[in-house]
Amino acid sequence: MHLKIPTFTACLMLLISGCGHHQQIEEVSRLPDTKIISAEVKIAPPTSILPAQKDLWVRLRQGLDLHQHYSHPELGKKKHWNQNKQNYINQITANGSRYMHHIIGELEANNIPLELALLPAIESGYNPLSHSHKYASGLWQFIPATARRYGLKRDTWYDARLDPISSTSAAIAYLKYLYRRFDGDWLLAIAAYNGGEGKVKKAIKKNEKKGRPTDFWSLELPKETKSYVPRLLMLSRMVANPKKYNIDLPLLIDQPYFTSMDLVNQIDISQAARMAGVDVTEMRLLNPGYKLGVTHPESPQTLLLPLQSKEIFLISLEETPKEEWYPINIYTVKEGDTLSEIALKNGLSTESLIRSNTIRRHIIQVGQKIKLPGTGLDSSSVTHRVKSGDSLWKIAKKYNISVKNITAWNDINLKKPLKIGKELKISIN
Repeated sequence: MHLKIPTFTACLMLLISGCGHHQQIEEVSRLPDTKIISAEVKIAPPTSILPAQKDLWVRLRQGLDLHQHYSHPELGKKKHWNQNKQNYINQITANGSRYMHHIIGELEANNIPLELALLPAIESGYNPLSHSHKYASGLWQFIPATARRYGLKRDTWYDARLDPISSTSAAIAYLKYLYRRFDGDWLLAIAAYNGGEGKVKKAIKKNEKKGRPTDFWSLELPKETKSYVPRLLMLSRMVANPKKYNIDLPLLIDQPYFTSMDLVNQIDISQAARMAGVDVTEMRLLNPGYKLGVTHPESPQTLLLPLQSKEIFLISLEETPKEEWYPINIYTVKEGDTLSEIALKNGLSTESLIRSNTIRRHIIQVGQKIKLPGTGLDSSSVTHRVKSGDSLWKIAKKYNISVKNITAWNDINLKKPLKIGKELKISIN
């Protein structure tokens, strides 16, 4: 048995109940359209050719623990799955090959059924840049409220929901909580992850009043959530027995894909890719949390690299002056400026400006040149001041960019109206 953890106290349940996770953007009758974002997918030879310890799929199968649900009649219904099975497996393997080894290792360390390593396939297709219309983002599709609850940092520079390491840790913490919340029932925990624990608890109480069973299959839940759990189980049983479902599992070698490095200065992601001899897109997919294409001016400054690129990167790091690690923008002080205002407009702290410019006593002078830590937006960036009648769509059209980019660069909450006078950073590269 997995994860026998006592339930939280009643007061904590009252405090947190009703906080949903998110809703999926896809219709329940289909799995998410997943863009293949890695290189060629290779179909694995028969498992017997590969030593078991070298095949990540074998390791995953050994940790599956929800087998008793694989034969439920609901899993045979086409409404939960209408995609080509092999194409879908190929897509999620191509995308997930970067992250699955890490996710499986973290789940094993927490003694959690490895079916949950497949949850990002249902959530995002293993695409860390995935966003839903419900403001959910990343591999595990955290909405802002749940992200805050589990300590996922979000600011102008960085969104931990997109970070594969931070978001995986938070997802595991959340799933463990839900498992306790629902008295050791993984199906209810998974349903709550999708539909919100409040809705699941309400459905349980409704059945209790009517004297009905309170297992997942017996509950009256939103249509999407009723399909969400079967989809995960259907995918899990395909992985458990690919031959039975006439699919081939693409090769996944059981070894780490990436390594992490803690840096003492900011670094531009594109520059880091060049220094490591890695494709820029690949580097960005490993470090999607850095929204402006450069590590945080303060923290975090951790960089993920393909494992085989570490030595090359270390050599390049030693040979490259720190001032070439990231673009440095220069701001000329104008009359009426204050250091705190300059910092705020550029998504920086006053302390980081002081450190970068050896400023004493917060004193600046008109005409003084101030170095701004790398923003990822060099001389081809502009500032747009919101005026009456502006909308994100109009601004995006004016600069021939996407609304999604504007919101990412400026950490905009789409639920709130744009404020007249607000300054937006716009990259026109």
